[in-house]
Amino acid sequence: MAKNFTQSDVFQAEIDFLNEVRVLAEDDNIPADKVKENYKLLCDKYDRLIGEAKLLTSVSDRLHAKLNEANEKLKKQSDEINKINDDLKVNNQLLQDTIDQLVKAKVGRKASSIVLLIAIILFIISEGVLEPIVEERVGNTSIGFIFKLGIAVLLKPIDVLVERYMMRRALNKRNQD
Repeated sequence: MAKNFTQSDVFQAEIDFLNEVRVLAEDDNIPADKVKENYKLLCDKYDRLIGEAKLLTSVSDRLHAKLNEANEKLKKQSDEINKINDDLKVNNQLLQDTIDQLVKAKVGRKASSIVLLIAIILFIISEGVLEPIVEERVGNTSIGFIFKLGIAVLLKPIDVLVERYMMRRALNKRNQD
């Protein structure tokens, strides 16, 4: 079963040994062979500690390199995503402009058809109803020409009004969807 180490437990054996050696270093009556034995033990532990420090440094360097590599990869991916988003915004705007132009063209065609129908109705009313009544009462045949000229002059304003109305309706419908 693996033991979970806290930060203070990791070097506890080394700390205990260091404290033991310090106590011995304070003892003036320690025999030379005991000093030599402890010195050799201290060298062995120090050598092992240097080896572990080298290993930890090596692992740390490799992990740091991997972290830098991962960060660089994330930055590249983020830049690519930002570029794709920018391209999508441009394409969406182009698409929206095209849709708006198509809606305007469709509304314009419908408005022209309605205006043509209105012109035909006005022409029939002028030709069949108004002209005979006015010519009979006034006695002037050029009145019919004036009616037709009035209808022709009114066609453009009627076209503009119908197109504006239909465009507002189309925009309101699009906004509701």
